[in-house]
Amino acid sequence: MRRVLIALALLGALLGLGSQAVVAVQQGPSEPVWSHVVQPGDTLWRLARSASPDRDPREVVDRLIEANDLDGGVIIPGQRLILPAR
Repeated sequence: MRRVLIALALLGALLGLGSQAVVAVQQGPSEPVWSHVVQPGDTLWRLARSASPDRDPREVVDRLIEANDLDGGVIIPGQRLILPAR
């Protein structure tokens, strides 16, 4: 029941913030995950800098590729990406 309420709250937040928002989501007790729906013109580099501005974007891009099982780092509009915290 708690997960359903969290999912509904997140859906409402996504709808309220617009599709360009990067949203923090909780998975389990303490593992935050970032989620983003790819928009036209988005790049992994730009998303990495937005999700983790204090980290080396190369490391974050690598994590994005690994976490989303991306083939060659290609992303397409409408695709949902996740970025687990480390």
